[in-house]
Amino acid sequence: MLLRFFRINDPYRLLGLLIIIILIGLPFIINPTGILLSELKNMVLGEAIADGKLMYVQIIDDTPPLAGLLFGFVNVIFGRSMVAEHIVALLIIFFQAGYFAVLLINNKAYAENTYLPALIFAILCFFSFDLLKFSPELLASTVMLFALNQLFHEIEFKIQRDEIILKLGVYLGLATFLVFSYWVFLLLCIFILITLTRAGFRKIALMIFGFFLPHALLITIYYYWGETDLLWQNFYASNITLSGDMLISTQSLLMLAALPLTYFLFSIFMMNREARFTKYQSQLMQVMFLWLLFSLIQVFVARQVSPASLFLFIPPLAYFISHYLLLIRRKWRAELMLWVFLTGIMSVSLLSKSGKLDRVNYNNLYAAENDLYKEINGQSVMMLGAELAVYQANNLGGFFLNWELSEPIVGDMSMYRHVEIVAACFEQYPPTVIIDPGNKMEEVMERIPALASKYKKEGNTYRKISN
Repeated sequence: MLLRFFRINDPYRLLGLLIIIILIGLPFIINPTGILLSELKNMVLGEAIADGKLMYVQIIDDTPPLAGLLFGFVNVIFGRSMVAEHIVALLIIFFQAGYFAVLLINNKAYAENTYLPALIFAILCFFSFDLLKFSPELLASTVMLFALNQLFHEIEFKIQRDEIILKLGVYLGLATFLVFSYWVFLLLCIFILITLTRAGFRKIALMIFGFFLPHALLITIYYYWGETDLLWQNFYASNITLSGDMLISTQSLLMLAALPLTYFLFSIFMMNREARFTKYQSQLMQVMFLWLLFSLIQVFVARQVSPASLFLFIPPLAYFISHYLLLIRRKWRAELMLWVFLTGIMSVSLLSKSGKLDRVNYNNLYAAENDLYKEINGQSVMMLGAELAVYQANNLGGFFLNWELSEPIVGDMSMYRHVEIVAACFEQYPPTVIIDPGNKMEEVMERIPALASKYKKEGNTYRKISN
C-alpha cells in the first residue's frame, strides 16, 4: 500500500510524506538525548555571532562562515531551543526529499515518474538520530542537491549554456562555506564533465571560477578588514586535512549503515539483471555511483567524522534503492521489502539512540561534563581548555571557542600578534569567569599586567572583580 501510494506521479503525495516524517520524527523530539558536543558548540557559536562577534577574528574557531551566520540567525529567532531546531531540521529533510524526487522526475531518471525516491530519501535520513539535528552537514547537503540538479541539466543538454556551469561551480563553492571538505566534489564534477559531456577547457574553467567566486568575495572582505591572516589560519588552514577525528568508530558506522548498504547491493544486482536504460539514464546512473564513491572520499578528508558525515551518501542510495524496489515484479514482494526497509532503519536508529545496541557507541558525540564547573551558571565564561560542557549554562566570554586553534595563541605570548589578539579579547568582550586548567593566564598577565587587578584567582578559575 505504501509503495503503491508513492509510486503514483502526483505532487500531493508529498503531503503524505510530510505526515510520515512527522510521525517517525516524533520519538526523537519527544524523547531527546542529551545535547551533542556539535550542537553545544554550534549553539555557543550562534550566540556569539548574534552578539556581534566577527568570525575568525573575535571567535577563534574553524566553523565555515555560512554555517556560522546561519547559526547566528537561528539563535536570534529561537534562542537556545533545541526542539525548535529539530523541527526546522525535519522541515529541511522534507524539502530535500521532495526536491530530490522532483529532480529525478524532471530529469527522467526512471522509466516511470514516481515519488518513491522522496520516501526512501526521508527514511535514510533517520538511520542515525544525529542526522535530525540542525547541522552544517544538513545545510550543505541541501546546496549539494542544487548542484546535482545543475550537473544533470548539463549532461542532458550538452550545449553551451554557461549559466548552468557557472551555477554548478557557485553551488559547490557555497557548500564548502558550510562543510569545507565538500571541495572534493569539485574534482568529481570536473571528471564527470570531461568524461560524460566532453566539456572543453572553457567550461571547466568557468565552473572553477564559479567555485572560487564566493571564496574570493570572502577573502576580499577580510582583506578590507585587515584580518586575512586569521581567516587563513582559522578557516582554510585548519580545515585542510587528510584525516579528521573519528567521533564514532568504523564498527558503529557499519552497523548503522548495514541495512542501507544491503539494499544497495540488492539494487546493483537487480539493475544489472533487469534494468533497461537509455543512454542518458545510464549516464545518470554513472553520476550517482561516482557521487557515492566521492562521498566516501569526503569522509576521509572531513575535519570530524560522525554519522552526520554520511549525509551525502543519501541521494545516491535513495536513487539505487528506489530502482531496486521499482524493478521487483511482484508487487506484494516490493511492498514487503519497503516495509522491512522502513522498520529496519527505524529499529536500528531507536535502539542505538537508547543505548540498547551495544555495537553502536555514541559516547564521543556528547560533551564530557565536569562537576567542578557546575556551580558556574549564567556567566560569560572563557574556557582555556577543550571542555565545552560548561557552556551549557553559560555563554562565550572572549574569543576562544576552539581550543586547538586558541592554545597556540594563548600559550605563546612571545609573539606581538598573539598579545594583540588576547588584549583585544579582554578589551572588547571581557569574561566574568576564566577557567584555566592549564595555568595559561600567568603568562598572559605577565604580558598584560593590567589584567591582574581585574581578576581574582580561585583555584584554577579567575573571577572578574566587581567595580
